[in-house]
Amino acid sequence: MKRRVDIETRSLDELYVVAQQEGGNFVLRAGGDKPDQIDYYLDMFKVRFPKINVTHSVDLSFHHASRYDNARETGGKANVPDVLQCQTIHDFDYYADHNLLEPYKPKNWDKVFPDHKDPHGRWTGLYGVTFSNYVNIDAIGKDNVPRDAMDYLNPALKGKVILTYPHSDDAVLYQFWNLKEKYGWEYLEELVATRPTWVRGTAMPYVAINNGWYGASFTTFWAFAPQPDSDTRFMLPKEDYFLTWFQTAAIPTQAKNKAAAKLYLNWMLSKEFQGKWLQFPVRMDVEAPGGYKSVQNHNTSPADFHRFMLKRDMLERFRLQLLQLVGEVEGTPPLKMDYSVKP
Repeated sequence: MKRRVDIETRSLDELYVVAQQEGGNFVLRAGGDKPDQIDYYLDMFKVRFPKINVTHSVDLSFHHASRYDNARETGGKANVPDVLQCQTIHDFDYYADHNLLEPYKPKNWDKVFPDHKDPHGRWTGLYGVTFSNYVNIDAIGKDNVPRDAMDYLNPALKGKVILTYPHSDDAVLYQFWNLKEKYGWEYLEELVATRPTWVRGTAMPYVAINNGWYGASFTTFWAFAPQPDSDTRFMLPKEDYFLTWFQTAAIPTQAKNKAAAKLYLNWMLSKEFQGKWLQFPVRMDVEAPGGYKSVQNHNTSPADFHRFMLKRDMLERFRLQLLQLVGEVEGTPPLKMDYSVKP
């Protein structure tokens, strides 16, 4: 029988005091594919709580999960993070089923979308991540901006599209699964035949388009609200389904600095952070930027992505199909990539 877990009532300032009393250290392992990928909000956390000594690393989520698995095998706490924050949502289901996560419900827990938190408090979504069309209008022209899948077959885009290898990233794999489901395998063959530039990781398409090296991608992320005087835009499809998930976090039961971990989760669910996030907030009472409505009002489903991630047999078979279609993954691993060089 699961024990009752009450929602946190202490303020951020009260939690800050407790975290300092605990020792003031905090270790975060965050999923991502570019070393500075979480600096946007982690820098805000450090400014808000300057007496917390933050140690963090960004890496592909499955690497963080397997390192945590190895740390548990040793029976020690030396390599166990205080918060594990990943895109591999299925890992949290596994850890929860094996009682490896600390039950905890941060303040504002009741305001988080019900589908994006464990009812027993073992994990919670923190913020929405949407992959969709990121375009450089100067590079491709306003008349050629792709919004839906068929637009990417436009001959005018030849040589100007950059995509992440779908069989190297589960989120992009999900995008290609949905393209297959709607348009058939033939569409995937036609898309590959346009010879887009394929890269490892989802950060390089953003960098490449931002620099004007390429004109369009649907396998990357950026802010809903465009930067002033920028030639780039992040644009949702007109008709097609698109990918959103809520980056998920939990406190491992063996974490050494649980007070600091609780401070971090409470801050991430506070309006201080949710109101500044670049895309969909995980809270029902916080508006998305750029005039966008709630995630529930768009043609996307984070819960469906979660279900997809749990279907590992189906997922792995599809991954191998795309390996045969697209070819072997080539290039430098994304965390070691030189982002100043055009791919």
